[in-house]
Amino acid sequence: MDGVSASRAEQRPYDALVSGAGLVGSAVALGLARMGQRVALIEPHAPAPVSAPEHDRRTLVLNAASINLLTHLGVITDRLPRVPIERIVINRQGGLGHLILDAHEHRALIGDDTDPERPYFGQVVVAAALGEALQACITAQPNIDCLTPATVSGFVQHADAVEATLADGTRLIGSGLIGADGNASLIRQLLNVATEHHDYGQSAMVFNCQAARPQPHTAFERFTPQGPLALLPQAHGRYGVVWIDHHRAIDEAMTWSDEALLDRLQARFGPRLGAFSKASPRQRYPLIQQRTPQPVDGRVALLGNAANAVHPVSAQGLNLGLRDVAGFIDAVAAHSDWPEALQTYQHQRAQDQRATLRYTDTLARTFAHRSGLIRGLGGLGLALHAAWPALQNRLVRSAMGFREPRAEWTRPGSSLGASKVAR
Repeated sequence: MDGVSASRAEQRPYDALVSGAGLVGSAVALGLARMGQRVALIEPHAPAPVSAPEHDRRTLVLNAASINLLTHLGVITDRLPRVPIERIVINRQGGLGHLILDAHEHRALIGDDTDPERPYFGQVVVAAALGEALQACITAQPNIDCLTPATVSGFVQHADAVEATLADGTRLIGSGLIGADGNASLIRQLLNVATEHHDYGQSAMVFNCQAARPQPHTAFERFTPQGPLALLPQAHGRYGVVWIDHHRAIDEAMTWSDEALLDRLQARFGPRLGAFSKASPRQRYPLIQQRTPQPVDGRVALLGNAANAVHPVSAQGLNLGLRDVAGFIDAVAAHSDWPEALQTYQHQRAQDQRATLRYTDTLARTFAHRSGLIRGLGGLGLALHAAWPALQNRLVRSAMGFREPRAEWTRPGSSLGASKVAR
C-alpha cells in the first residue's frame, strides 16, 4: 500500500474512515469501496513482504459464511491456496467425550453454501496469503486511499460528519469512522466506551509440521486439562498447530528444540497421524476475551477484535469479525444516514456476538477447569452432541456462520456483489 499525501487526502470528504488495515479493516474497506463509497484506510505499519520471516504465517480457518463474503469481495479466487475441511474430529484427553462431524452427513443443512459434490465446513488458509490477496484487491480499488504509515490521534463527531486528526497533523473528514485496529484499539480508547475483559492466563503457540500419516481434509481439536490443541490440514500432508497452555508453559515450549517440540506434540496428540517432523518457526499470542457491549457511538463503530476478542477455541475469532464486516456492509447499503446504519448494524449483530463469546468462553473454561468433575461435564456435552443429531445441527449452523439474522454478503450467489456495487 502506497502512502497518500495530506493534500490529496483532504481534496474532498470521504464516505468512511477506517482505522486499521488488518484482515477485518481491509475487508470492510473493500466492501464499502465496492458499493461506490470513497474510503480512507489508515494503518500505522507498512505491510511486511510476504517473504519476511516475521510475516504472519498463522493457519486460519474460514467458515462457509466467511468464504462467501470474501468471494463476493473478490479476495478468494483459484489463485489463493485453500484446503477444505470435510471432517472435524473432537475429543477429550483421558476421559469421556468424542465427536466426529462429517460435512457429507450435513449436506442438507449446508445447502448451497459449499460445493454440493464435496461439501465442507470451512477452508484453511495461511494468514500471510490471505493478507496478500486482500492487499492486492485494495491496491486495485480506486475508491480506497491507503494512508500508511499513519495513525489516528483524535477525532471529533459533528452533526453530519466525523473529523479525524492523524499523528502528523493531517485532518480527514468522513461520514463515519470505523475502528478495526485490534485488541488494543486506539479508537475504542478515544471513544472511552465500557469493555468487559478477561485474561485466560494462557497463550497460544502456533507453528506447522509434517505428519507421517495425514488424513486429508480432516481437522482435529483435542481438549486437554492444560488447554485445547488444534491441528488444521494444510497442503502436502502438513498441519497447522495451535497449542494452548498457561503462559509459563508456553514460555518454556518456545525454548525447546524442534525435536523436543515434536516429541511433546506426539505425546499430547497421540499416534493417530503418525510421527511429526519438519517443524516451522513458532509464534505465540496471549489469549483474552474482550467484549464491548456498545460498539457504536454516533458515527463511530468498532469492528473485529477492537469490539470483541474471543478465545481461539473452535476458530471463531476471525469468522466473527468477518460476519461483523458483512453485517456492517449490509446496514450501510440499506441506510443513507450513517448513524441510522450503525444503529441497525449494532442491533442485528448483537445476538451473534453474545452467543459466540458465550460459546467460546464456555469451552475454554470448562475443559481447562481445575475440577475433574467440570471437565467431565464438558466431555458429557461432547457425548450428547455425538448421540443427538439435533445438537449436531445446531453446532454446525453456528460454526459455519449461519446464525440468524444472517447478512446477505455471507450468502452464496455470484450476483450479490455486483448488485451491491450497482447501488
